[in-house]
Amino acid sequence: MGKKITITGSKIFDIGYRYFLVEQALGFGIERFRAVNLRKENKLLVFVEGNEEALNEFVEFAKNNFPKDAQVDNIEVEDYKGYVPKVDQFLLLFNVQQSRKFIEIGKEVRDEVKQTREELGKKIEDVGKKVDKVADKIDELRTDLKSYMDERFRIIEEDIRKIKAKLGMI
Repeated sequence: MGKKITITGSKIFDIGYRYFLVEQALGFGIERFRAVNLRKENKLLVFVEGNEEALNEFVEFAKNNFPKDAQVDNIEVEDYKGYVPKVDQFLLLFNVQQSRKFIEIGKEVRDEVKQTREELGKKIEDVGKKVDKVADKIDELRTDLKSYMDERFRIIEEDIRKIKAKLGMI
């Protein structure tokens, strides 16, 4: 005996809905399972096969429980007589599909990180150039200040020498 469950909603993809359902199917003792996203039609199709009691429990669960963040509009259940793979075969294929998806996401992240590093490197280089300019300005100010202070000390020393001479200390 088999069932086809059609789930429609505004948020049923990219939230782990199929993982959520297959985990529950295993818990209910469902022997055969398949879940397919139909993105263009905004549907998730679930095919299950097993003993009648397990199917009924699973169907009731699927009608009344949803993954976190899911927004389900409608659930339809009908009898199904087509082929449904064993749950372990579904899981193997599904995990391969998900791994491929994560590989693509990983490549995108890697490329974005590479681009961000390059941009950051350029910005660090620009900041370094600005810091060098500020350091040069500080050196110029130090040189100007040193020249000014040297002149001031020379005048003060000259004035002290004159005062000492008038006081007869020299």
